[in-house]
Amino acid sequence: MFKVLITDDEPTIREGLRTLIDWESLGFTVVDTAANGNDALRKIDIHRPELLIVDIRMPGMTGLELIELVRQKNEEVLVLILSGYADFDYAKKAMGLNTEGYLLKPVDEDELIAHLAKLNAVLTREQQKKMEHGSRQDWDREKLVRSVLSSEGGQRNAAVTSTELAAAGMLWDSYSVVLIQLHGREHGIEPGYVSVIRDRIASAFGAKNRAVVFMLDTAIGLLLKDKLQSEGMVKRLYDEIAAFIPDQQMDIAAACGSAVSSFGDIRRSFEEAALLLSRSFFYAGGQLIMAASAQLHHGSESASDSGEAAVPDSNELAAKLYFAIDVGNTDTVKQLVTSMGRKLLRSGASEEAVKSTFAGIVTAVMNKMPQGSDECRSGSQLSAGIHAIYTQNRYDVLEEHIYAILSAAVKSCSTGGTDKQINKMIDLIHRSYDENLKLETLAEVFNYNSAYLGKLFKSVTGEYFNTYLDQVRIEKAKTLLEQGFKVYQVAEKVGYANVDYFHSKFRKYVGSSPSTYRKK
Repeated sequence: MFKVLITDDEPTIREGLRTLIDWESLGFTVVDTAANGNDALRKIDIHRPELLIVDIRMPGMTGLELIELVRQKNEEVLVLILSGYADFDYAKKAMGLNTEGYLLKPVDEDELIAHLAKLNAVLTREQQKKMEHGSRQDWDREKLVRSVLSSEGGQRNAAVTSTELAAAGMLWDSYSVVLIQLHGREHGIEPGYVSVIRDRIASAFGAKNRAVVFMLDTAIGLLLKDKLQSEGMVKRLYDEIAAFIPDQQMDIAAACGSAVSSFGDIRRSFEEAALLLSRSFFYAGGQLIMAASAQLHHGSESASDSGEAAVPDSNELAAKLYFAIDVGNTDTVKQLVTSMGRKLLRSGASEEAVKSTFAGIVTAVMNKMPQGSDECRSGSQLSAGIHAIYTQNRYDVLEEHIYAILSAAVKSCSTGGTDKQINKMIDLIHRSYDENLKLETLAEVFNYNSAYLGKLFKSVTGEYFNTYLDQVRIEKAKTLLEQGFKVYQVAEKVGYANVDYFHSKFRKYVGSSPSTYRKK
């Protein structure tokens, strides 16, 4: 389909022309409309249409002035003029600017169709010529680019002469390299898919002489002719690239190196793009990554912000996550995952380190889950999620994935008793007395001030938290001693890392040493 832009200051005419005929049956599609000359110039840069339909008289910039500016920038676009009877002489002047004809208002449907049939034939012939010539020229251009970017090419930059560049139509004022990497979200990429996308991009960019498209390993490369001078241009380029990849199961990573003024220096732009692409995991999605403007994920800006570079202990985080899962607090799960991620990013951890750290934490949480309970069988769900951790291509997606699999554990492990927090704490103590339980940790999990939670706990149980925990542990210890376990084994099994400390606690609550009790 050949693209059409309609420009007229009257909304009824713009929309009337858009709906007057079946454009697609004639080989055209109306990509947009413009209300004035300035609006048209902006939209021409965005859509790069093959045909303009322009009102000859408009406030501000006239149609004649618009055509003159367009011809200065692009000799290939075809132009049909709209005019009233009173503007006929004026329209004839515009015909000298290499326009393809004029339409009198109100536009006659049959006359417009006749014009479009002729223009379609012209555009089709030109397209075929470009394809025949372009396939040869594209090969020559890609060969020149590869000669500089290849490992041996760096030694022979000077061999690419101005004559060769001129013959290939590549004597440009600016050169910058864009690299595009495709990733399957759930499955690998089918063989040949990248080549199909590469051909789509090459057809669009090569036809307009905007870039040389090439393949390097598994990445699609573009050597851009025009410098990206504004955020708007950067965004439009990314959106244009993304439009060639409609598959929703594909993630796109695209990075652009700085512009250079000499073809022999394009390797410098390529290496910068390659470095940015290798770190695309740390950048937000939906953007063309450029060193000066790309947005990093939160927490990645600096490794020295507010003294948060040190990464917390993974075992401590796993314990907190387990407690949060156990009491069904998804808000705390999300907060803990986000906080850990920020600290990892600020510490300068590599992509592999971030993934392996989270995989280790999830595994540790899984190992803490009760193995014999039918009510809390989230181990299989967590195991399935661990493998997927290593397939995530962006940090924000990874964080959401971690949260999703832990949230699933919350749902499967929710204790079904009363909703009162103290009863949940009591239940947790009786099931996890062997863990490193601290009031401060549980206060964080339950979103309470630790002092307030301690008072609340005592008002319900009649005991301080640590006293209640000690009593539960000692009762469990008595059972284990009666079963014949050794003292040091019992101490470890009920949550006391120090045997001497266990001795003192046991004597305090039982009145005898563990050894004496065991002999009874």
